[in-house]
Amino acid sequence: MSAFAEALRSRTLLLDAATGTALIDRGLQGRAPEWNLTHPREVLAVHRSHVEAGAQVVLSNTFVGATAEESAAALRLARESGAEFVAGSLWAGLPDLQRQIAQLSAADAIWLESATSAAQALNAVAIAREATSIPIVITCAMEQAPLAELDRVGADAAGYNCTPWPADAAGAKVLKPDAAGLAPEAWARRVMSRAAGARLLGGCCGTNADHLRALQRLRATPR
Repeated sequence: MSAFAEALRSRTLLLDAATGTALIDRGLQGRAPEWNLTHPREVLAVHRSHVEAGAQVVLSNTFVGATAEESAAALRLARESGAEFVAGSLWAGLPDLQRQIAQLSAADAIWLESATSAAQALNAVAIAREATSIPIVITCAMEQAPLAELDRVGADAAGYNCTPWPADAAGAKVLKPDAAGLAPEAWARRVMSRAAGARLLGGCCGTNADHLRALQRLRATPR
């Protein structure tokens, strides 16, 4: 069993916050994976800000799909952040998903994000399970994800990311919602109110290190 898989079974891990929106806020333009080569200091700075806020898992800047060179640079920068674990991030609907997964095989996990339908999510996990033996995490950007089915086809953890926030996150091992216009403390309270049973907690679009610090504080407060 890999170290990431063991950690997933034994403890709750704090994920990073948004990478893409943070880099856009820094003024970067164009294809995000190119920034791993053209603006590595900016990419690394965002990763490090999340790790310094407590993130144990950092997702690579490869969500929209990358070249082999961009993927290698993305993994290197994520490792340099000092994170305990690095996951290879990919949109679940990428047409060349198998090739993209192969390029991220040095990651601790493959992280499939933002599936917008049950069919897309299940297909992505099936492709990933055939393509790699490392852990697979999938998150869905829809109200009700087929969590049990995703487990059966090979996902090591399944849950939700971005928006909409699920009205009922029962059974989800992952919660990585967007900022939803909330201040960090309010966002963290909302996450924790839906986090029962989740093993992986973090933020998506619009969240930053302040959101992670608020989540860390709330997790550390006895309830």
